[in-house]
Amino acid sequence: MMILKKHYTLVKTRGLNCDGCNHGKDYYSIGYRCMRSGLYFHKECAKSDLEICYVYHPQHSLHLKILAENEDVHGECKLCRGNLAKMYYYCSICDFAIDLICARKEVVVTIEGPKTHEHHVSLVPMIVTFTCHLCGRLDDRFPYACNLCGLNFHKDCAESTPEINYSCHPKHLLKRLTHVPSYTDGKCCLCGSKLHNLLYHCSVCNFSVDVNCQKNPPAFTLIHPKAHEHSLILMPQRSFTCSACGMDDDPNPYVCPQCNFMIHRNCIDIPRVIKIYRHDHLIHYNHCLDVGDWKCGICHKKINWTCGAYTCSECPDIAFHLRCATRFGIWDRIKLEGISKNTLETKSYEEIEKGVIKHFSHEEHTLKLKEESDSSDECMRCKACIYPIFSSPCYRCMECDDFILHEKCAYLPKKKIDSFYKTSTTLIPSFSIDEVIICDGCQNLFQGFRYLSDDKNIILDVRCGSISEPFFHESHPHLLYINYSTKGRFCNACGDKAKIVISCEECEFVLDVKCSILPKTVKHKNDKDHFLSLCYGEKKSQQCWCEICEETINLENWFYSCDHCSINFHIKCTLGDFLGFIPERETESSIINVILNNRITRPVCVACNSRCKYSNILKCFGKTLCSLQCFQQKIKEMFGL
Repeated sequence: MMILKKHYTLVKTRGLNCDGCNHGKDYYSIGYRCMRSGLYFHKECAKSDLEICYVYHPQHSLHLKILAENEDVHGECKLCRGNLAKMYYYCSICDFAIDLICARKEVVVTIEGPKTHEHHVSLVPMIVTFTCHLCGRLDDRFPYACNLCGLNFHKDCAESTPEINYSCHPKHLLKRLTHVPSYTDGKCCLCGSKLHNLLYHCSVCNFSVDVNCQKNPPAFTLIHPKAHEHSLILMPQRSFTCSACGMDDDPNPYVCPQCNFMIHRNCIDIPRVIKIYRHDHLIHYNHCLDVGDWKCGICHKKINWTCGAYTCSECPDIAFHLRCATRFGIWDRIKLEGISKNTLETKSYEEIEKGVIKHFSHEEHTLKLKEESDSSDECMRCKACIYPIFSSPCYRCMECDDFILHEKCAYLPKKKIDSFYKTSTTLIPSFSIDEVIICDGCQNLFQGFRYLSDDKNIILDVRCGSISEPFFHESHPHLLYINYSTKGRFCNACGDKAKIVISCEECEFVLDVKCSILPKTVKHKNDKDHFLSLCYGEKKSQQCWCEICEETINLENWFYSCDHCSINFHIKCTLGDFLGFIPERETESSIINVILNNRITRPVCVACNSRCKYSNILKCFGKTLCSLQCFQQKIKEMFGL
């Protein structure tokens, strides 16, 4: 774990598709995600032994090798021939490498009494060229050899028998073949995998199975009351539409003849109650829907109402395909049957009467709703998000003048599963104003309320912490979803490259996190009489310039504009990097605070040595800093980082 931290900045979370072993699991496992690169590592991969002794390479120990995020992975695993991942075991003397999955596999050293040979055969732990005595295929590594006869075998070949009684095909014996017949489609009739040189086949029925299905056959009959009230029989090689999910992609149903009921093997043990990241409530599986024109809440495609689907008891008009609701990235693989209500989110307020609440962050007084604020300046700021109130509906303390919350901030849940790291978080009120907090979502400095993960490793400001899937942004007609990209994708709003993005599944639209939470309207001292509106790019040829820095604005990117004055502003020039701070008066006692840049002469930044042009500037240990980049640079200089 410590060696992994030398290369990556890790936070504990749940995930799939590990970059350490190139494998995902059939459930979300505990692991670690790198905050910079977005790479994810299973817990067992992150805590791999630094050195191992391996049966396939007994002459030397193998050492764990970890590649940095900017290093490309080259080479293949000597055992499975798959591509290596960011972590693997390596012998530098012999240039021998294996992936983490192969390193964990149990190895059979000796096969006693093999079915295809009279003597036992033993593993030859060497990369040598050999011809299998049974299938005749030439191979180049790790044979099982008979020392008495000098014959070599593949492991599966050595363990095979000439013919078998197979439970899933009781009508005829299956014969062992060492080549795939030309009249077949070349696939296993049960799992659909490509057949290789060793297989079992019935020529009468044109029925073939690979070695894995031969060793692990599915049950021919089964009883599963939750799936169906009668016993079910396996009926391979039958085209059908599954009564549970409505799909017809696997021709091996379990059937109930008396009910005309057919179901995929994978749909038999589906979870009955689950919580998905793209809906706020628990959803329940129903065997059929009411007659109607149903569309899936995830893929937006038609649902066959005669088949099963997930529905929500609190939202009667919404339903989800079984496959969509249980796919990776949507469901956390936790079954919630027996839980009667959603316990993942808890309210942060108590309603006293209509328009009057008591909020957990200000329990001594009640708050009253004002539908429209009478202020249009930046003096009134929400205690939760620190953004100006302007004319938005808000809750104000009935006794204190300075406690105010946006209506939507007052309604934020006290506990929720965050959409970025899929972990439980708790809403925490403001800490000391001298604390510098960086949001793990947008990477901005902020004050105000925050969502803190249960393990204290993840901090999100309320803007990022309140993002849920699907995410709607008025700049785009389709719904958006959070995605991780190890190589990064370019934001349509600012053109920057980002690893964590909010993107559209129907087109190429991408937003980085910081652009997805930009305020729609703002005020600026260069236009005191009007609001500035966020413009989502314009496709026109004429040039325009920023009113603040007087440089050209790229009209394909987002910018702020005043409709009354026809003036435009860069986003960075309008907001600066300290929008998440409450501007205060500069005091000698404050270690760090943000002040308004409203003096006659603009101060000089101690990091970049330029005049501070943004509305707010940071004072840190008495030093003036104009941006987050300058702040980070100065901190590195101060602490020798």
